[in-house]
Amino acid sequence: MKKEKIDLIYCALFHNLGRIVSRSLGQSDDIDLGKAWLKEQLPQLDLYEDSRSEQIISLASRIASGVDAGIPEVLADGFKPLADIFNTFKEKKTQLYKPMSQLEDGQHLSESATLENIWITQQDYKKLLDKISAILKERPFSVEGLPDLLHALEALCSFVPVSLGLEDFADINVYQHSLLTAGFAAAIWVYLEEHGDDCLNTFSQEKVFLLASFDVSGIQDFIYNISSGGAAKQLKARSLYLDLMSEHIVDSLLETLELSRTNLLYVGGGHAYFILANTEETTARLKEFEASFNQFLLENFQTGLYVAFGWTAFTAGDITRQVRSSPVASIAAYRAIYQKTSLMISDKKLSRYNAETLKLLNKGGKNSERECEICHSVEKIRKQVYEDEEHFLCHICDELRKFSKRIADETFRVCRGRVAGLPIGPDAVLVTAEGDQVLQTDRFYVKNKWSLDQSGTHIFAGDYRYAEIHEYADLAQDKDTGLGIRRLAVVRLDVDDLGAAFMAGFSYQKDGIYSSFSRSAIFSRNMSLFFKFYIQQFANEKKMTIIYAGGDDVFAIGVWKDVIDFTVELRQAFLKWSDGKLTLSAGIGLFADKTPISLMASYTGDLEEAAKENDKDSLSLFEEKFTFKFDEFITEIYQGKLINIRSFFNSQEERGKVFIYRLIDLLRDYTKINVARLAYYLARLEDSSKDKEAFREFKNLFFTWYNAGAKERKEAEAALLLYLYETRKD
Repeated sequence: MKKEKIDLIYCALFHNLGRIVSRSLGQSDDIDLGKAWLKEQLPQLDLYEDSRSEQIISLASRIASGVDAGIPEVLADGFKPLADIFNTFKEKKTQLYKPMSQLEDGQHLSESATLENIWITQQDYKKLLDKISAILKERPFSVEGLPDLLHALEALCSFVPVSLGLEDFADINVYQHSLLTAGFAAAIWVYLEEHGDDCLNTFSQEKVFLLASFDVSGIQDFIYNISSGGAAKQLKARSLYLDLMSEHIVDSLLETLELSRTNLLYVGGGHAYFILANTEETTARLKEFEASFNQFLLENFQTGLYVAFGWTAFTAGDITRQVRSSPVASIAAYRAIYQKTSLMISDKKLSRYNAETLKLLNKGGKNSERECEICHSVEKIRKQVYEDEEHFLCHICDELRKFSKRIADETFRVCRGRVAGLPIGPDAVLVTAEGDQVLQTDRFYVKNKWSLDQSGTHIFAGDYRYAEIHEYADLAQDKDTGLGIRRLAVVRLDVDDLGAAFMAGFSYQKDGIYSSFSRSAIFSRNMSLFFKFYIQQFANEKKMTIIYAGGDDVFAIGVWKDVIDFTVELRQAFLKWSDGKLTLSAGIGLFADKTPISLMASYTGDLEEAAKENDKDSLSLFEEKFTFKFDEFITEIYQGKLINIRSFFNSQEERGKVFIYRLIDLLRDYTKINVARLAYYLARLEDSSKDKEAFREFKNLFFTWYNAGAKERKEAEAALLLYLYETRKD
C-alpha cells in the first residue's frame, strides 16, 4: 500500500479526535483541536500536510454521516451519553442510552445495558484521551499497525457519542464514524487515482463507490451433516474454522485491493459487506479473487462450500440526505443498493459453475476405495492411527481433528505457502500460534480478547464449553440420587426477520432519515457483540457447549435443563438488548447421547422452523406439538405451572409416576366423560392423602387448567413432562 494512502487512512481515523480533545477541556467540539493535539503528542509524524487528503477526508466524513453537510460542531450545555442504536429502529421512538464505558474482557451485558440519561463528565474524557495518547505512542503508523489501532479504538470509543447535542446523530459512536470516514476516504483515493481529481467538482452524482458483499454457502451442512464417528469432537473445530475462513477471506480480499479493515462494514455468519471504489481494477480483482477462492473450495471441499460475491455501484447522493429528491426516493435508493447486491449473489448461487467445471466434477478425480468416516468424502483419504485404532479420514477432517485439540487457544496464525496444516485459502494454512515458528506468518488472529496487549486482528466467537459432548447425557442425572432423565438437548435459534430489519429497520421514523451505513454497521456490530461476546455469560457455569454463534443464530448442546435455562435467559436479555424491537425463535430437541449429530441438527432445525411458523417469537420444545410463544412458555409454564407442580409433588412422597402419567393421559384426551373420570380419580386420591389441604389446592388448580381450554391443557402437559424428566430415574 502506498504511503500516501496509509497516511490518508490514519488522518481519517484521527479526524474526530478533536471532539474528544475539546470535551476533555470542557469545551464544545472543535475538529481542529485534534490536529494540534496530535502534532504536539507525535511531532515526528507528518500526517496533516496534504491539502488534497484534507479535502478527501472532509468529503468522506460528510458521506459517512449520511448528511450532505456532515456532522456540525454544535454548542452544548453538557456531554450527553450515547443514545441506544435501537432508539431510531422500527416505528417506535425510544429514549435509552449507553453509559460511556470501555469494552473489556469478562464484561457482562448488564454493564453495557441501556440506561437512563447519565451525563459524561469532562474527567471521563480526560481519562479517555490519556488512554488514546498512550496507545498512539506505542503503535507504528503502518499497514501492520492498523489492526491494533482499530481494535483499540473499538474498545475505547464504541460508547463515545460523535455528536454532543444533535438528536439525528445521538446514536452514532466515534469509533464507527471514524472507521467509516477512513473507509470512504480510502475508496475516494482509489477512485481518483483512476479517474483523476477533476471529478471532485461533480462528486455527489458520480458512482464513485461499490457496496460489495460475499456469502459463504454450505456452512450448516459442513458443520452438522457429518457421521457420528468422531463428529462430536469436530463440531466446535468446524465452527471456529469457518469463522476464521470468513475473516481470512476479508483480509485476503482487502490485501488484494490494497485496502484495510476500515473498508469493512461487517463480517459474521459467513457474510460480509465492504465499501470499495467503483473502478475497473476493483471489479477485475473482485472477479479474480472470487474465482481463485472458489477454485480452492472445489479442490478441498468439492461442492460442499461456495462463496458468492456481489456488488453495486452508488453515488454519495444515494446515501446522503439533503440532496435526495424526496423521503420516499431516499429510502428506495438506500434499499436498492443492498437489494441489487443481494440479487447478484443469489444469481451466482443459482449457477455456481461453468460448463468446464461441471465436466470436471462429473468426471471426478483420483478417488480412494474408502470414504472418510466423518464426512464421507472419497477425496484425498489418509490412513491414520490414533487411540490405538486405524482411521480413514479425508485431509480436511484429519487436519480438523488435529485443530480440534487447540481450539481453546487464544491466537491463531494464517501462514503462506504450500505447507502442512489446515487449508484455509489458496496457498494458505491455519495453525495455532504455538505451531511451527519457521512458517511464514501472513497474519495473526486473537480470539475473545479486548485487552490491548496482544497484536493481531481481534475476533470473537461464542466458544463456551463445560465438558465433552458425549458426557452431557450422564451429567443430566443427579450423581447422588440418580434422578433426571439421561438425555442431552440441542437448541437452534435465530433472530426473526433479521434480513428485512437490516435493510429497512431504520426507514420508519422521520421519513427514513435514519437509514445510513453508519447505523447499519453499528446495528450489525451490536448483533455480533451480543451473539459472539455477551453470549458467554448466559452459558457460564451451565453444563453445555456453544457449537456455533454467528451474526444472528446459535447452535448449542448440553444437559437438557441447562439448555432450556440458557435459551430463556438469552431470549430475555436479547429482548432487553434490542429494546423489544427484535425477537428470537428457537427449537430445543431432546436426544439420547448416541444420536448422530446430523439427525439432532436436522430435527432441531425442524423445531426451529415450527417456532417461526407460530408467528415468530416462539419456542418449540422437544416436539412440534409443544410450540409456544416465548412469553407464554416462560410465564405460564416455566415460571408458572412447572413451579406449582414441582411444589406439590415434592411435598407428596407417596405420589408416584403412575399418578403423573394418568394426569397426562387425561390431558391428552379431553371429553366430558374424562372430566367426570378426573373428578372421581382425584377425589379418591384426596381421601387417602396425608396432607389433604395441599392435595385439595392442587386438585382445584389442576381442574382449572383442565377446563380452561386446549391452550391451558397443553401448557399443563408440557409442565408435567418437564417435571417427569427432572425426577425420573433413567
